[in-house]
Amino acid sequence: MSLRPQNQKSLLTKSCLTWGLVLGALSVNGVVAQTSPVEFRQSFSLEDNAGEGLELVSESDLEAFESLNEAEDEKLLARPPVATVRAQLTRANRSARATKFSERTEAVMRLSQPANGAERDEGVFDGQTVQDRPVGIHMGSLRLLPSLDAGLGWTDNAEQVRGGTPDGFYGLDAAVAVISDWDRHALGVELRGSLRAFFDEPDNNQPVVTGLANLRLDLGGSTRADFEGGYSFSREQRASAENEVASGPTNSVQEIEGSFSLSRQVSVVQLRGGLGINRSVYDGQSSGSGQRDNTVFTSSLRASFDNGAMFEPYLEGGFLVRKYDHDCNGDPTCLDRTSGGYSVQAGLRVDRGPKLRGEFGVGWRAEYLDDARLDALQGLIFDGAFVWSPTRRDTVTMSGATSFNATNISGASGSILYAGDVRYARQITQDLVGDIQLGYTYRTYQGVDVVEQEASGSIGLVWAFAKDAAILSRYTFQAFDSSSAESDYTSSLVEAGLRIRR
Repeated sequence: MSLRPQNQKSLLTKSCLTWGLVLGALSVNGVVAQTSPVEFRQSFSLEDNAGEGLELVSESDLEAFESLNEAEDEKLLARPPVATVRAQLTRANRSARATKFSERTEAVMRLSQPANGAERDEGVFDGQTVQDRPVGIHMGSLRLLPSLDAGLGWTDNAEQVRGGTPDGFYGLDAAVAVISDWDRHALGVELRGSLRAFFDEPDNNQPVVTGLANLRLDLGGSTRADFEGGYSFSREQRASAENEVASGPTNSVQEIEGSFSLSRQVSVVQLRGGLGINRSVYDGQSSGSGQRDNTVFTSSLRASFDNGAMFEPYLEGGFLVRKYDHDCNGDPTCLDRTSGGYSVQAGLRVDRGPKLRGEFGVGWRAEYLDDARLDALQGLIFDGAFVWSPTRRDTVTMSGATSFNATNISGASGSILYAGDVRYARQITQDLVGDIQLGYTYRTYQGVDVVEQEASGSIGLVWAFAKDAAILSRYTFQAFDSSSAESDYTSSLVEAGLRIRR
């Protein structure tokens, strides 16, 4: 199924305008770059002689560049926890906070980090402005990193439904993170709350609360243990097939997750075993919202082969059990969606230093439901992400993920969501950064003829005008298409504000 012609035309127009603005900015910046004392890296190439054709720089140029790197390295110590690439991509039917470019870059770098916890190359531009880069407040062997974003905006479709009404809003995003400054091991905790509050209709407000924590224990030169936990609160979008609320606030969605993994390198083989738990709780006005409450238990084992080459193959497999809270209690009309299943995946991890890094895998996942009247929830899975850094001022991320989700739609076993996006960030100057994003999601429900698609694009600009402050601006366009009647819509949103962080 494809986007409707009117939505395609609108998205194409917005995308062409967006790319025109970006290309124009790059053309102007190309002139400025000719006089910059910082020498750019050669564009990505798989040739062995990466320095061929590059002009030599003067000693004064090298000293200026090295001093800039030293200043940046001192500030790059602060690394709060971030959600995984899959978590960032697969919250498609919820009013989640937009992922920042730096968060996506950090998540991809951690995804491709070796199992032995080796330090990675810091030569990738992460989309951050230099002057107000967070350094934190020292608290003994810990660092505190506070931040606050506040701004105003306007959208032509506050409800995010067909025929939605325009409305203005104010937005707040407050976060505090604590990270360790230890020689061994690592600890990170972040609490964040954001709110998009509309002036005319508060039922459309979008509150989001998240909490993340991780602990890495270095048990030896080739062994490490990782503990991770997370919590999120958000609301479902009105156009989602799961939403049953016609007026008033939509259902809330809470997720609580935790995982433990143990990694060890034996010769050229890296082994990682893990256990995980993910609980989802739905609450709202509809009587059936609680029927989706469920808990997923997972176990996995991954073997990767690191022989020092640029491409590192891996194999991964695991088992899962999904337990629903709702009990049929002998009701013959009730559908028991409790299930058990497995997943298998094979892929490659790519490590070409700061030029190109990431991994991508393809496999199969299946969940077999206890109720024989329901089809198995199964399908192709792909997961992975890459960071490509063609120059010191440009970074591109490419990400994809698959998610299997619960449902209470009659006759449906669940839904499978495929999500992917491409992002590009450009350091126009040290204190002026622009980025652009294009994304697409495809959700299909097993057992019923319901398909949802969404295409999105956004362009943003950040200017750091002081040591701890920056001005933010962003334009976002969305086009949603569903096989459910009267559910497709388009929306445009523009917002600007102030960011303060330490």
